[in-house]
Amino acid sequence: MKVQKKQFKLKTDDWVFKTKSEGRRMKIYIKLNKGESNQWAAIKNAVIGQNSMSDGEFAKIMMFRGLNGFMDDLNKAMDEMSETEKQEILKEAGVEEEVSLEIPVAEEDNEEADISNAEE
Repeated sequence: MKVQKKQFKLKTDDWVFKTKSEGRRMKIYIKLNKGESNQWAAIKNAVIGQNSMSDGEFAKIMMFRGLNGFMDDLNKAMDEMSETEKQEILKEAGVEEEVSLEIPVAEEDNEEADISNAEE
């Protein structure tokens, strides 16, 4: 089977993209024009063939794959930053520093843990 690579340009300036939150659920609406709908169908058929996957299921997979890729890129960029840059960005984002706590354990709990470890 010969694979053909095809590129297409998406015009995002006229997109209709709505989100609606209802408690713990969220609905996402994307309105595609005819050309974009044809491209969606072509991508879906190329990926899953004539499988019985719904557009909704395929859209979820594509969205989460994209989010995972985005998070991988973001984590990589954070790893390449200095500690000062990281703290500055986290502060701007409103993220508090992680605090590590040491929780004391009663001595009898430690003895039980030592006994169970010795039995293994």
